[in-house]
Amino acid sequence: MKALLSAALICTALLLATDSMAAPQQHLNDACWDTTFFEPFDELRLAKLGDPNGWTTQYIWDRNTIINQELQYYVDPRVHAINPFNVDDGVLSITAIKTPTRMLDTTQNQPYISGVLTSRNWFEQKYGRFEAFAKVPKGKGLWSAFWMLPTHASWPQGVAVLPELDIMEQIGDQLGTYHTTLHTNQTGQLTSAPYDHNKLGDLSQNFHLYSAVWTEQDISWYLDGKLVATHPSPADFNTPKHFLLNLAVGGSWSGSPDQSTRFPAEFKVDYVKAMKPNGGCS
Repeated sequence: MKALLSAALICTALLLATDSMAAPQQHLNDACWDTTFFEPFDELRLAKLGDPNGWTTQYIWDRNTIINQELQYYVDPRVHAINPFNVDDGVLSITAIKTPTRMLDTTQNQPYISGVLTSRNWFEQKYGRFEAFAKVPKGKGLWSAFWMLPTHASWPQGVAVLPELDIMEQIGDQLGTYHTTLHTNQTGQLTSAPYDHNKLGDLSQNFHLYSAVWTEQDISWYLDGKLVATHPSPADFNTPKHFLLNLAVGGSWSGSPDQSTRFPAEFKVDYVKAMKPNGGCS
């Protein structure tokens, strides 16, 4: 499950891959692509002050800002003395648990704590193939996601949503379904293009490859290398984007956990990868 790539290549500078396929591939062919970023999670490298080369543990906004009526608080192990991230045999786990009573005052009284990782200020790319080999958690109220956003120093004033590419979102009590979506502001207001992929069996039982190919013309999503949806690229999908991985709990979409939801809950990621076309395939 691991590609043979030096860890030194992980710290790739801004990449502007402008080549694109003439039409979406029905099945992804690795021979058509060169790797530009590979995170094998042999260890977890967190960004620190003065050294952005690593994952950050919060969104672009303040950590205390809770979105989508979610019930978790995203913690940083260096700040909160509790670690939602674990690496074991090259697999990252993002773990959600019930908030310890001692931490409620420092976590906005959110009933759960969990983690988010973003490659903002470390890795971003315009156009290409983007994917994660991941295993989603099972349980009502669990909401795992692998997605992309453009990098800004702060949230632009007057913008409802940054142009967002959701490669995989999964609701933990709908285990035969996952969701791919793009969100755009090209008309001056939020417009979304959601695609629901159903009857897939229990996605929590195994790792699956969740991929998106983004070109100037269109965005195509793949499950285990097979095409599941294509949508024209919005006009505002014109700047590089960075990766995000997170496990949310509760919220306006997933609903709240119930007595059947088991904690700790884990979103497992074997690797994250970015590629660009090498010109070897038509």
